[in-house]
Amino acid sequence: MEAKETKWLYETILSGPGMDEQVKFSFTASRKVILLLAEAIENGLKMEGSGLKDSIGTTGITELEQLKELVLERSNLSLLANQLTKIK
Repeated sequence: MEAKETKWLYETILSGPGMDEQVKFSFTASRKVILLLAEAIENGLKMEGSGLKDSIGTTGITELEQLKELVLERSNLSLLANQLTKIK
């Protein structure tokens, strides 16, 4: 699928009814999974040409960055994640 088709698909899905509603959830995950989730979010936000970044805009990017920081903070992995980022 080309980037513009992917962007159109994401925009269509994300503009559906109720997609802007706030959702509160509680889950349990290992620190390993939390660290991998944070890395996946960070890598996804760095990807160019996927259509995802273009379709979510700056608000969506900010929300994903905040979610990444929140899960790292709550799992006491912020310092480790920052140190790993410096190594890259």
